[in-house]
Amino acid sequence: MKNAAYVKDNQTVLNLLKNIEKFSFFSDDDLLSFLDLGKLIKYEDGETIIKEGDYDQSIYFLISGKVEIIKAGKIIDILRRSGDLFGEMGVVDDSPRCATIQAMTKTLVLSVDASLMQAKPQRKHLAFSYTIFRLFAEVLAERLRYTTQENVKLKKELDEKNSLIEEYQGG
Repeated sequence: MKNAAYVKDNQTVLNLLKNIEKFSFFSDDDLLSFLDLGKLIKYEDGETIIKEGDYDQSIYFLISGKVEIIKAGKIIDILRRSGDLFGEMGVVDDSPRCATIQAMTKTLVLSVDASLMQAKPQRKHLAFSYTIFRLFAEVLAERLRYTTQENVKLKKELDEKNSLIEEYQGG
């Protein structure tokens, strides 16, 4: 891990954020005030960004690269789109990190200290706090839909297997 740069007044980062749909409607001044809360961090292939069980208040926006989400030693998802958000669960409820996030390639992230937004948000950060928590809600809703679909699929498979067992035992 290497701090790439402090992002305040960094035109490259500003342009990257403007290309992320959720931030495209903010002015340059708004984005620069948001960048006061963040820093760019570079990770090498295989480097851990978040370790399951750790506590911290950072959320991450993927700028470039690819990361894998690992739970109980299994890859459960891969994020590769600029603007993908991760690390939100620990911020929402102050719980330990529920998964490990690992860089699969050289990766650049914008790390934002969410505790600065939650503690005593400055007026200039309120729009971003709203945007980030709205992103949290969207990400969590998407993950809940996926989990529900997987749950229904597994329940169906279990019911089919139980039926086969019952037929076998009865016959």
